[in-house]
Amino acid sequence: MSDDGLHPIGHGPVATVYSGTHDGEPAAFKVFPRGFDRRTLAAFTREQAALPPNRAILAVEEVTRLPDGRHALRLPLCAESLADRVLRTGGLPVDDVVILGAAVAGALAAAHAVGVVHGGITPTNILIRPSGEPAVADFGTVLRDAFTRDPMHGVEYTYPDTLRTGVRDERSDLYGLGAVLHFALTGQSPYPSRLGEQPGQRVLRVLGEPVPAIHRPDVPVALATLIARLLVPGAAQRTLDAAAVADQLADTGPVAVPVAAEEPSETPPPPPRGPRYGLAAAAVVVLGVLAVVLAMVVQREPAVSAVPPRQPVTAATTSQAPEVRLELADPKDLGDRVELRWHTTREMQFAVRVAVEGGGPAPYRLVGTRTSYTVTVDPKLKYCFSVQGSDTVDFYVTDPKPIRGAVCSG
Repeated sequence: MSDDGLHPIGHGPVATVYSGTHDGEPAAFKVFPRGFDRRTLAAFTREQAALPPNRAILAVEEVTRLPDGRHALRLPLCAESLADRVLRTGGLPVDDVVILGAAVAGALAAAHAVGVVHGGITPTNILIRPSGEPAVADFGTVLRDAFTRDPMHGVEYTYPDTLRTGVRDERSDLYGLGAVLHFALTGQSPYPSRLGEQPGQRVLRVLGEPVPAIHRPDVPVALATLIARLLVPGAAQRTLDAAAVADQLADTGPVAVPVAAEEPSETPPPPPRGPRYGLAAAAVVVLGVLAVVLAMVVQREPAVSAVPPRQPVTAATTSQAPEVRLELADPKDLGDRVELRWHTTREMQFAVRVAVEGGGPAPYRLVGTRTSYTVTVDPKLKYCFSVQGSDTVDFYVTDPKPIRGAVCSG
């Protein structure tokens, strides 16, 4: 590798990335400010060799030493990073975030299975291949330990225990994944900077303040709940591993158009505008985890059902939180409208399902923290209603309640 034909395309907390060619093919070169010592080079080589083949892991193709003594890593050249894409388009469509999340979770699961952690998941090292597929770059902790960097770099994506103790493990990777998914959906980090805020104040926010809830009407409750669980500071409250996250993402689908019209005041804003991410189309060539996600996209629910495809935890059946109750009162049929009221013993975010008997799949619609809701219905049709709630740890669902003699499954 020579400096001829290289063009800088990115600057990280330590290295500079250049675009160039290798054997006539496009390539990226990550150049470090100095050479690796013998011990660092050996440890990094072992760490990279341990990583399994996985399309969602951006593998280092070669480690080279420049004439001036610096080391450089040759990598496949990607189109852009997740950070670049969100900066350009804003929050991404739910379908694309689910696919991206499943790919990243699958990459983490594969690495964790061989004892390698990433150590610094942020939107800048989630890259998009020219095919549109997501890939995770910069796996491993050897180089993170070998080079000092600005401690504030990526602080809003950093696991609080990492800030306190410096530990980097599977838990810190999962927290980073949750923060990245939050960013992909909302268009900003979980802890965006504030005007005039000092670095120490921002660290204290990361250590002590909960991550703001995701407020997008098209985001399924199950997806918002999963992200909230990943971002819980206490490790004891996070019982997930990367493989489980990939499985749960496979059970999370986008919210469809509601069956029944609702009050005009409740009509949600349209999803964020901007060109499609390109991941949904690219997913057809991704095996493993992404194949499961594609199966999710075409999954269909029963025609009249108050239970999602993945059976949620209910207040009546869970052994982890038997004190939690969520009960839907009998719907009040007003002809062209139905009033719904429910009671809960815990503060939650709620979603309502309105299902027409024989009318096809019925999605949940987010309604926030309210405990009542009115929907417009057809006076001639039969309906079933249910309410789902999330307390950021689990989600709960009521038994279905019919009107006009509707037969409700679930």
